[in-house]
Amino acid sequence: MAYIEIFSLLLSITYIFYLIKRPRIGLNEPPLVPYRFPIIGHTYDFLAHDSENFLTKCKEKYGEPFSLYVFGSVRTFTGVGSSPEVLRHDGFDFHKAKAKIFPAADIFKPFFEDLSVVSLARVVREQVSGKMNIYASRMQKELLSGIEEYIGNCKEPKVIKNIREMTARIIAKPVANIVLGEECAQFEDIIGSFTVVENELQKMRYAPKFLLFIHPSFYKFFAVLPLKFGWNPISHHRDLFVQRCKPIVEERIRQRKELGEKYIQKEDLLDFFISESKTDVVDNKLMDRLFANLYSVVFASINTTSRSLSFALFDYGGRPELWNELYEEQLKIHSESNGYLSIEDVNKMVKLDCFLKESLRHSSPIAGLVHVLIDDSYTFSNGTTIPKGRDVSVFIKDTAFNDKFFGETSSDFQPKRHITLYPNGTIVHSPATKVDKSFITFGGGKHACPGRFFAVNEIKMGLHKLILKYNIRTESGKVVPPIKMSSVKILPNSGLIFENRN
Repeated sequence: MAYIEIFSLLLSITYIFYLIKRPRIGLNEPPLVPYRFPIIGHTYDFLAHDSENFLTKCKEKYGEPFSLYVFGSVRTFTGVGSSPEVLRHDGFDFHKAKAKIFPAADIFKPFFEDLSVVSLARVVREQVSGKMNIYASRMQKELLSGIEEYIGNCKEPKVIKNIREMTARIIAKPVANIVLGEECAQFEDIIGSFTVVENELQKMRYAPKFLLFIHPSFYKFFAVLPLKFGWNPISHHRDLFVQRCKPIVEERIRQRKELGEKYIQKEDLLDFFISESKTDVVDNKLMDRLFANLYSVVFASINTTSRSLSFALFDYGGRPELWNELYEEQLKIHSESNGYLSIEDVNKMVKLDCFLKESLRHSSPIAGLVHVLIDDSYTFSNGTTIPKGRDVSVFIKDTAFNDKFFGETSSDFQPKRHITLYPNGTIVHSPATKVDKSFITFGGGKHACPGRFFAVNEIKMGLHKLILKYNIRTESGKVVPPIKMSSVKILPNSGLIFENRN
């Protein structure tokens, strides 16, 4: 009985908020698609139905941008023509939009209140992506170690069901090496911590989604409520980090004090943040600050990179027509480099890069990259205006599979579409790291993902080693399409077969 009373109370509150906050669209705003049910609006169509066709029909009928009433508020959706405006204009903020319903900053705040997403992006750009030449040998060493440990020899064909878990563990080893240094990368429990921290953070999403219909702030309030009572899902990761890394931090600070200006800073983020801290006191405050900065980078890197590598393996395993061409390129580069890849060698993997870019295009969400307008207003090039605080979602599929960019074969998986052959024999390819109007997987403009260079190179190195070592195929021997859940795509509920080439 109590549950019915609570539900009735929430329903009443929701309806009151609907009456107060029901959509009021200005005369010059993008058109609001009509809906039948108050409170629910378009949410059911967007979540439960085929969101791809739903958004396509909305755009065809109302043009772009258009607006939907989802989760208790109006959200504007941009298509191929208007999405670049959102991705490049400083008035739209991706991180503030994400923070509305996913309280990552609140989770890390107890450890370091001044954690800045903007400064972390700069660190990743300069200290990780900007030092790929330095990290190349360490990355491939750790990738090979992970492949041996988590896949094995495979003299007999081996079926691996949980591809995402396997790729996360492989990816975590080079990430640990570069983030924490070679000393810490040897600890298996640290590698395990890196791979599960994403799941721990996702526990904060367990607040009832019903609350979103009232207002996103209600959902976030209940999502972070456990933090107010002292429960934090990543506290035990912090304890493990201190246990393993504090002796290393103490030794590095001792060397800094002893050597002074002669101290040579080590090439990892741990030493960078020690230097940035400007302290020689190893206390809880320092360890908390280091943990918050480093694990924020870990969460962002392993989550997206392991997902992309997993999709690429499924795309490879279901397309035998690509196997020989990709294998021959990797074998040639392997022979020329004597098995020790430099970044210059990775840049020669043109066919593999185009394959990866096509995989990223096909695995992109249907809609996403939500931004919130932080300026007073914004007027799109078609003359429609949205107010401050409006959430804007990018209809990614409208760009990723647009005939304007990719012709009538836009729905086909064709890696060669990213290669241009000129009459004089010159061959130019559009790399997977390049963001433009036709490829927005990594965002766009100066706010594009700063870690994409590291991620793409790590994936290519991993694929290079995997293709050389194994025959990889899907269990059915055919392409296994991703599972579509609302506006996102998740990995197929299937396994891959690995068999040693030798």
